[in-house]
Amino acid sequence: MIRQLVKGIIAQGLPATPSYAAVPIGNAQLAELAVLTADPLDLALYVEQYWNSYNGSAGPARSALWPVGRFTSIATPAPIEPPTAAKAGVPSWDHLAYGYVIENSRASQILRRVVREYRNGESLGVPSPETRRWLDATEALLHGAANLIPPWLSTSAARQDPEAVRRNAYWRLLGMDLAFGTEDNRPAEFVRASAANNDFVRLFEELLFELWRAISNFKNLVAGNETDQDRIFRIAEELQFVLRSRRIGQMLDREELAAVTVQGWIELSLGDFSPVVDDLKAQSTSSPNRLRLIGNKVGLPAHSKSAALLSMSEPISLLLRTIESQVITAGTVAKLYQPGTPIGEASRRVITEWSAATGRDLKARAKPVEMNRPRLVRVQ
Repeated sequence: MIRQLVKGIIAQGLPATPSYAAVPIGNAQLAELAVLTADPLDLALYVEQYWNSYNGSAGPARSALWPVGRFTSIATPAPIEPPTAAKAGVPSWDHLAYGYVIENSRASQILRRVVREYRNGESLGVPSPETRRWLDATEALLHGAANLIPPWLSTSAARQDPEAVRRNAYWRLLGMDLAFGTEDNRPAEFVRASAANNDFVRLFEELLFELWRAISNFKNLVAGNETDQDRIFRIAEELQFVLRSRRIGQMLDREELAAVTVQGWIELSLGDFSPVVDDLKAQSTSSPNRLRLIGNKVGLPAHSKSAALLSMSEPISLLLRTIESQVITAGTVAKLYQPGTPIGEASRRVITEWSAATGRDLKARAKPVEMNRPRLVRVQ
C-alpha cells in the first residue's frame, strides 16, 4: 500500500496545503518525504480508502472523512480480481510474501527499538522535525497509536500483539514463521493455526527450479531443451489453489493489508530520502546496509541475509500476485519466465535471492526438493 501511494503521488502530484508543501509530478524525493512526514490520520484515511476499494464495507460516517485526508486525490488501484460471494478476490496491494521477506530481515523489531529509544531518552540524539513526524506515523502504523480506529487494522484487545498477528498470517498463508524470536531472543508466541499451507515452500521451490530450467533454455531451439511447460503450469495452478483456499470469505485479506502497510512503511523508512536514516547517521548506498547500521546503533543485529530478503520483496509480490490472479494458463505459461518482461525478470530475481536467503541453490538442484518444509536461515 505504501509503495502504491508513493507511485500515485509521483504520477499525480499533490497540491500544497496549509501544513504541507506541494509535490510536483515526477519528483520521487518529495513524494517519499510527503509520505514519511505525513500525519498518521492522513495515512489511516488513505488505507481505509484502499480497503474500501476492495471490500466496499465503509459506512457513510467513515467515508465522509475521506475528502479531508491529505491523499484523497490519489487513486487507489482497482482489485486485480474483486471478491464475490462464490470465490476469493485478488487485492491490488502487495502480496503477504512481500511483508514476510521484509519482516524476516528483522527491520520491524529494529525500528521499534528506534522508536522506543527516541521516545524514552536522548541516546540517539534529538530528532529533527521530519523525524518527529516519522515517529508519530511509525507509532500509529506499527504500534497501534492511531488517531482513528480503522476497520482493516488487525489488532484489538483480543489480538494485542501486531507481530504475533502477522506471524499467524504468515503461518497460515505461507506455512512459514519468521527466522527469529522476540527482541530478547525468546521463542515468539503466536497462534499456529491448524489450517495452514504447509506445502507452500515445497511447491514454490519446485516452481522456481522449473522456471530456472526454462530461463536457461529459453533460446535453446534444438535438442536438449529441458523446459517443461506443462509441469510449470501444473505447479503454478496448485500454488494458486492453495493460496486462494486461505482467502475464502476474505479470510486473511485485512491481515495482509495491515502487514504489507507496516512493512511497506519500513521499506520506505530505509530508503534514499529517509529523515530518520539521516538523523541516525546511517547513510549508505543500500537499504540492507542502512538497516545494518541502524541495528548496530540500537543493539539489535539485522538478519545476515537481509540483502537477499529486501531485494526480492517487490519481485516475489509480483510473482505470487500473478499466480493468484489466474492469468497464467497452459497457453500463457511462458510469461512466467520470458526474459525482458516484468514477470520474467521478477522470477529470475526471486530464484537468485530465495537461493541466497535459504542457502538452497535452486539453480543447481539435480532432483525435486525434499518433502519436509525448510526454513529461512536464522539470524547470525
